[in-house]
This record gives sequence, structure tokens and C-alpha cells, in this order.
Amino acid sequence: MKSLLPYLKPFKKQCVIGPLCKWIEAILELILPTIMAFMIDQGVMKSDMRIVFTYGSLMILMVFIGFGFSLVCQYQAAIASQGFGTNMRNLLLEKILSLSYEDLDRFGEATLINRISNDVNQLQVAVAMLIRLVIRAPFIVLGAVLMAMFLDFQLSLILIATIPLIALTLYVFLYVTTPLYSAYQEKLDDFTHLLEQNFAGVRVIRAFLSQRKESARLMEISQDLKNRMMRIARISSLLQPFHALIVNGAIVILLWNGWIALPDGIPAGTMVAFINYATQILLALVAVSNLIVIFTRANASAKRVNELLACETKEHYGCVTAIKDSSTAIVFSNVSFTYPFGKRPALRNLSFEIQAGETIGVIGGTGSGKSTLASILMRSYPCDQITIFGQPIASYDPSTFASLVTLIPQKSELFSGTLKENLHVADASANDDALWSVLQKAQAKDFVSEKDGLHMRIEAQGKNLSGGQKQRICIARGLLRKSRILIFDDAFSALDFQTDAQIRNAIAKESDCTKILISQRVATLLNCDRILVLDDGAVAGFAPHKELFDSCVTYREICVSQAIGRQGVSAC
Repeated sequence: MKSLLPYLKPFKKQCVIGPLCKWIEAILELILPTIMAFMIDQGVMKSDMRIVFTYGSLMILMVFIGFGFSLVCQYQAAIASQGFGTNMRNLLLEKILSLSYEDLDRFGEATLINRISNDVNQLQVAVAMLIRLVIRAPFIVLGAVLMAMFLDFQLSLILIATIPLIALTLYVFLYVTTPLYSAYQEKLDDFTHLLEQNFAGVRVIRAFLSQRKESARLMEISQDLKNRMMRIARISSLLQPFHALIVNGAIVILLWNGWIALPDGIPAGTMVAFINYATQILLALVAVSNLIVIFTRANASAKRVNELLACETKEHYGCVTAIKDSSTAIVFSNVSFTYPFGKRPALRNLSFEIQAGETIGVIGGTGSGKSTLASILMRSYPCDQITIFGQPIASYDPSTFASLVTLIPQKSELFSGTLKENLHVADASANDDALWSVLQKAQAKDFVSEKDGLHMRIEAQGKNLSGGQKQRICIARGLLRKSRILIFDDAFSALDFQTDAQIRNAIAKESDCTKILISQRVATLLNCDRILVLDDGAVAGFAPHKELFDSCVTYREICVSQAIGRQGVSAC
């Protein structure tokens, strides 16, 4: 928790004013029983109504003043906690967006979602309680003991004797529950991950009638979560009764001693004040118990948030902003790559060159390394053996590289909003003419015009569009960047052959752009200048279609399986 305190600096004023107001309220609350004791002893016992009215009015005034200070504290706590939570979520989001793909794979989506939502919520509550009760509750306990000592030192020893017992119960509770909360948070990540899988694959689950099986899996984890939380709840439920038992035991002893000693001179008002102070201690301990529960959970959340904030991104970008005028666009020099959690290389000793303006096809069987090739070209994973336009790929600064290379993936990622907003992700300054131009090239203009044009509403993930429509919009978005290198990672897979051909003809006119077409379809790559054939992560061939058909067994087998002959027409 301490490591997160610097993030409260923007709310210094609230963190000072709030506890100060609560402290003043606590002082007034501690004075009340003593005033009551004087009122009873000097007014009620002596039938002096003037004293009763005077002290009674003073007590009412103190209650209202304390209420006002309490309201100010609550308001300051709300500002600080909500502001802290907002800033922390923004900070975590910025951190997540800066993480490398390796770090994202290591954390996983489920835990990242929980850390930025559930864990921050726990910290937010802790901040509010920090301002409202952290000073007040302990101060009430100690203040009540001191005020009791002021009234009668011997009787106050009974209250003092309860403090070690209370401290012992708090220590045992912390020792037992802290690891339980950490384990619960980790299990919650597993539950969130399984929910994500089920929501994303709900169509598959229904198609194979697996609802009962998946429900059983969710119920199993949900039951485990329930059992873990019930275990924590059982332990937590013992804390307040233990405190109540200790304090009420002290009250019984006070009453017993008072009953014995009352004829010898212990005033009735003093006994009433002592009972009030004992009650204040009990109520403060209830608050302390709740604080312990809140801060124990917050401590577990703080460790998870700190782990994410402390994660140093492994992506090291350069500062090059100038792009050299080179005739060679891309050079792979003996490139090998293994995924962080992989056991065998995804790419092995790749060496080839791509000239500026060329259209290159990439093909290979499943698992041959095609998408991995696209990933390292996009710097999703570090690789030092690649140069782009004569400079190491890692030397470009992020904004320059983003304008230099654009990837259009197979999976169409669209966001809720208008079509125009989705296209502006690529270039926020593009005017409507530019947007319609790329939509025309992507063969999306017709169906967009039939709807609401650029203001057409798109649901999250493009759920209101077909697969082909989503893919065409993503292609248009990629074209809008006007990058010098365009990578199409199986971006035509959801299109019919006619639309596929029309889009390829349109982008072929972009002569100043180097294009890399990754596809499973040989027909899509026939007109490429050269085709790179990958086989188990290695280069099996790199030449035009006819040469590959004659010289590369792997490529010829792919062509035969798709009924493509040497001349590029059906072999049937």
C-alpha cells in the first residue's frame, strides 16, 4: 500500500482537510460523555435545571458542529477516492497499452481486466476509509481511555486492560486472512478468463450443445470462489464478536465495581460516562474491524497493481524519424524467432530481401510462421536482424514506424461508434473525400452508401456487419494510413473471389507502396512479383509463381491441393 501513496499527491488538500475535520468531530464526541457526567452529577442529582439546560444545550450544539465537520470530511473523502481511482485506471490503461506482446501474453486479458477494475475499486474504497476512519477510529479508542483516566484512574485500568486483547485478535486476523485474499483474487482471474472464453465462443458452445458442460465448469470455479470467500467471511465474522465480548466484559466489570463502590463515592455521572466511553471504544473497534477487512483486501489488490505498474516494457524504440531513400524496403538477415513461452522456433534462419514497390506473397501450411512473420515486422516482438529502408527496425521512433508500416490483420477489429470514427483511427485528419476514396478501393463504398454512409453505426466488434463487410472496412482503414509498407495478413479470407480480385487490382495501383500479401489462397498471390514459401518456419522458396511451381515441392503441393496449375489456372 505504501508504494501507492505517492499517487495521492494531487489530493493533498483533501487528505489533510478530511482527517482534520474527522479529528475535530472525534474530539467533540469524546468530550460529550464528560460533559454528561458533570450534568448528571451537578444538575440532575442536585435538581439544578439551569445546569441541566446549559450543559444539555452545549451538548446539542457540539453534536451539530460535529455533524458539519463530518459532512466536510465525507465530501473530501469522495473527491480524493474517486479522483485517485480515475487517475489510477488511466495510469494502468496507459501502462497496459505500452506493454510488449510478451508481457501481455504473460499477464493475460482476464487479470488485466480485474486489476484495472476490481483491484482499483478495492484501492478506491481504501482511500475513502483512509481519510474518514484511519485517524478517527484509533483516536476514539485511545481518547476514550484517556478521558476515562481523567475521570477515574483506577476504573480506567479496566478499559486499558482490554487493549492487549484487542491487539492480539487483530494480529491473528491479519495473519490468517492476508494470504486468503491474495488467493481469492487469483482465482477471480481464472473465473474472468473462463467467462471471456464462453462469451466469445457462445455460438460454438450452442452449435455443439455444450451448454451443460460449460455451465458445470463455471459452476465449479464459482463454487470454489464462494467457498474461499465464505472461509474469509467466517473468519471476519469472528472479529467483531470477539471485540464486543472483550469490551462488554469490561463494561460488566465496570458496573460491578461501580455497584460495589457507588455508596462510597463514585458519582453516578462518572459511571454513565465510563459506560459511554466503553461503548465508544466498542463502536470504534467495529470500525477498526471493518478497516482491517478493507485494508487486507486492498493490500492484496495493491500488490497486483504494483506488479503491473512495476513491469518494465521490453520494447526498446529508437529515435530515428527520417526515412532513407532506399531501393531495398526490407531485409531479413538470418532471422530466427521463438515465442517467449514456446519450446521450438516459429521462424528459422530467414534471409531474404524485398525491394521497394514490390508486391510479395507469403504462403505456407498451418503453423509455418506466416503470422509470426507479420508480427515481428510490426515489432510486436523484438528482432534485431531486420532492416527497413536501410535502418534497423528497432531504430525508428514509434510514430515514424507507425506511419511507415501498417498491418491489416485477418481478424477484423472494429469499435462501437460510427464508420467515420472507425476510419479516423488510422488518420484523424482525413476528410470525407479521402474516406470515400479508400472505401472505393476496398470495395466497401456500395454497401456503405446503401446504409447511412460515413455515419453508419457500428456495434462493438462489428457485430451488425458480415465478415466480409468488416474485412473491407478494415482494409479501407489500413489504406487510409498511406504507409510505405502494407502487410495484409490473410486480410482477404472472408471475401469472395471476385471482391478479392477487385481489391487486389485496386491496391496494385499503389505503385509507391511495398505490399506483403499473406494468404492461404494461391489464387490471391498469383500476380505477386514474388512469393515467399514458408515450411515449418524456414524459407522453402522465394520466386515468381511459375519458378516456384517447377522448383519448390512444398509450393507445388499447395497448388495441386487448390487445383492451380503452372499457368495459374485450374488444373482440373
